[in-house]
Amino acid sequence: MMEDYHKGLILNIPVKIPYAVLEKAIEEKLQQEDDEDEKGISDYAEVRFVWLEKNPEVDYDITLGLRLQAKTFLFKNKEIELKIHLKFAFDSVTNQFSLADYEAVGENESKFMNKIVQVILNKFIQKKILQKSKQNLSEKLKQELNKINIKLKENNQPAEGLLVDAHLDQLNISHFEFAPQDLYVFLNIQGEAEMEVNKLPE
Repeated sequence: MMEDYHKGLILNIPVKIPYAVLEKAIEEKLQQEDDEDEKGISDYAEVRFVWLEKNPEVDYDITLGLRLQAKTFLFKNKEIELKIHLKFAFDSVTNQFSLADYEAVGENESKFMNKIVQVILNKFIQKKILQKSKQNLSEKLKQELNKINIKLKENNQPAEGLLVDAHLDQLNISHFEFAPQDLYVFLNIQGEAEMEVNKLPE
C-alpha cells in the first residue's frame, strides 16, 4: 500500500504584501544617490511622501503618488504633487516581469507646472525605469527555494514526536493581483513531503 501512496506536495499560496511595505521601499530607493554620470530624482527634488493606491481604471494596475520639494531653479522650494499610473506585465512561463505602460500626471493648481512636471517625469521614467523594468525572477525564485529547503532540513521536528521530511522542487509565481490595500503574489509550490510520528501525544 505504501508503494502506491504518492508523496507529492502541491501548494498554492497567496502572499500578501501591504502597500505600506512597498511605499517604504520605494521612498528609500528614490532617496538614494545615483551614479555620478546619471542624475536621479533626488538630484531634482526631495521626496517628502510616497503612497500607492489601486488604480480604478482598467488600463492601469496601480498608482504611485509622490509629494516632492523641488530643488531646481524653476520650482525652487515649491512642493509638487504628481501621480504615475502603472500597468505591469508578467509571463508565468518565463517568470518575466516588466512595466508595460505608464502615464505621469501633475496634481498641482498651476497647469503650467503640471505640464512641465509631466514632461520631465515622462523623460525620467523612459530613461531610468521603463528601459530597466524587465526583471527575470527565475534566479531569485531559485535562491528562495534553496533557502526554504535549508530551513526545512534544519527544522524537521515542528512538534515533539513528529518528524517531517520535506523537499521542494519548484517555486513559481502564477500571477499578481492588486487589491485596494495590498499586493498579492500567488505562489505555486511543488515538492515531496512525508511525516513520521515517533511518539504518540499523551
